[in-house]
Amino acid sequence: MKAVQNLTVLFIILFLSINNLYSQEEYIPRNIKKAYDKGTRSLDGTPGPNYWQNSSEYDIKADFNPAARLLTGSEKIVYHNNSPDTLDRIVIRLYQNINKKNAARNFTLNSDLITEGMTISNLKLRGEEMDLSSYREFGLMGTLFTISLKDNPLHPHSDIQMDIDWNFTLPEGENIRMGTYDSTSFLIGYWYPQVSVYDDIDGWDVIPYIGLQEFYNDFSSYNVEFTVPNTFGVWGTGVLQNPEEVFTGEYLKKYQSALNSDNIVNIISKADLNKQIYNNDNPLNTWKFKTENATDVVYGTSDHYLWDASGLEVEPGRKVYIAAVYKKESEDFYGVANLARQCIHYFSTEMPDIPFPFPSFTVFNGEGGMEFPMLINDGSTNSYSSTVSLTSHENAHQYFPFYMGTNEQKYAWMDEGWAVFLPADLEEELIHNRRRIEKEAENFSNFAGTENDIPLFVTTENMSYRPYRTAAYTRPGLSYLFLRDALGTEKFNDALHLYLKTWHGKHPIPFDYFFTFNKAAGKDLSWFWKSWYFTRDYADLGIKNVIPGNSDLTVEVINEGKVPVPVNLVFYYSDGTRDSVYKSSSVWENSGSLKIVFKPAQPVIKVELGAAFIPDSDTKNNLYQVENNPK
Repeated sequence: MKAVQNLTVLFIILFLSINNLYSQEEYIPRNIKKAYDKGTRSLDGTPGPNYWQNSSEYDIKADFNPAARLLTGSEKIVYHNNSPDTLDRIVIRLYQNINKKNAARNFTLNSDLITEGMTISNLKLRGEEMDLSSYREFGLMGTLFTISLKDNPLHPHSDIQMDIDWNFTLPEGENIRMGTYDSTSFLIGYWYPQVSVYDDIDGWDVIPYIGLQEFYNDFSSYNVEFTVPNTFGVWGTGVLQNPEEVFTGEYLKKYQSALNSDNIVNIISKADLNKQIYNNDNPLNTWKFKTENATDVVYGTSDHYLWDASGLEVEPGRKVYIAAVYKKESEDFYGVANLARQCIHYFSTEMPDIPFPFPSFTVFNGEGGMEFPMLINDGSTNSYSSTVSLTSHENAHQYFPFYMGTNEQKYAWMDEGWAVFLPADLEEELIHNRRRIEKEAENFSNFAGTENDIPLFVTTENMSYRPYRTAAYTRPGLSYLFLRDALGTEKFNDALHLYLKTWHGKHPIPFDYFFTFNKAAGKDLSWFWKSWYFTRDYADLGIKNVIPGNSDLTVEVINEGKVPVPVNLVFYYSDGTRDSVYKSSSVWENSGSLKIVFKPAQPVIKVELGAAFIPDSDTKNNLYQVENNPK
């Protein structure tokens, strides 16, 4: 017990001792402290000796009637309780219930998007048929369906089998993240009864799905049989197991050749739309997919989408099948398959320099921008730069949260922020500017530090959309960029690799990220963590004074907003030329003010502070006219 107490003391000291950085509001939550006490997490950023996580095996058979938009399914779930706890209930997520008339939502739905939600028509528990009308054994609240196990609990390190029959009608229009895109094109997500996460932090995840927050799922295996009319194709998570059963000969050859081709193969072009692409021996075709170690599965279907695909070797002996499926009217999508190849190559070899972790990846032309394992749902855009940004951002999510099982329901910044940062250099290369980062810097300048700004450590479930955008995307995306700048690219990349490899296939929380980077950096980074993640600090640098010397200028810069950002000073000469001095955010590690001594090549007429990619909420004190110029 004494050893545990000592560890707890070290944990608190690490974050609270340096110059009394933390106020009473900035504390380590009790539920997180318990994880360190129990040894499921370690202070060096690694899973503790007692770390565990649960998982499931899903066998799903689904039949989709496009004309009625009716999905009817049955599934067998084998749930593995790897925890040390005896479970007296199972929590199942019925995501489609968000579409019910009186459901709690973060937004208003049009009338054509209202449905009856998901109907459970039959349930067997351990092979025994259950009475679904029993209020004693079942509870339904919004998207959460609870099965009581009090009479026969699930003991540690044991399994339970559930057999569920269910159905729902897909919303008629473009619902959030999934839906109907025309009379015969659909993206079917959030679509099957799914076991909620039971973890070492909170036990059962019972945060209701009301639209804003996204994923938190266990890593599981899936066998899916998806049945559609014989004129429809199906694309989605996993590896297609029966291509020879669903394609006619010509298109089977195209499908198989694409994986081995470094060029884009047009499996279905405009000229193919009136041909027999799929097997029509029977009115229906069943598409079979197999997926291992994934957090979810999702499928798109259409009878008139074009299909481009190719293969890409991401590590010796392993190729990824990359595809784009889209409406013929979506002109930007004709280049998306190749763009997806560029993204996956970049992620695999440059940033984060981890081989793409999945066997396939599809860009489906639906609406908006939404990530799922091995498939992203993207609307068409009206510019190349927008297509690059959308494709690369959603693609980056394959690492966060699908390679790393982060909890988006609580910490959206642990995946959305990384999806801003990871493709930033690629976007700059392809679009030839820093548009994305500069836009995020502008957003941060305008919003951070206002009364509507919320620290990142306020969980996502407690946010409305207004602070969510800054907290999930802008602030963390910039923090990762400036942390790399402060640590140096090599040390930052080493820390990121350590974090990715340590927590791949697991459920990291913010402190796992903090501790891992501390270890890789070889020092305590509390000065950075505190301001960026725990406070309402904002970006506001200013020039306090410029002091001319005999042959130099001393520029005093103050950090009024407190958040550590880089310092960029531009010195303008009387002949119209200029010089600049740049300092990373590490200059704020020990002080809120900074003196920079500069030796000019000729008389300086003014000094300007800032750059487009550096946020600054008040630029009134960023320009200083120099009167007594050093000679």
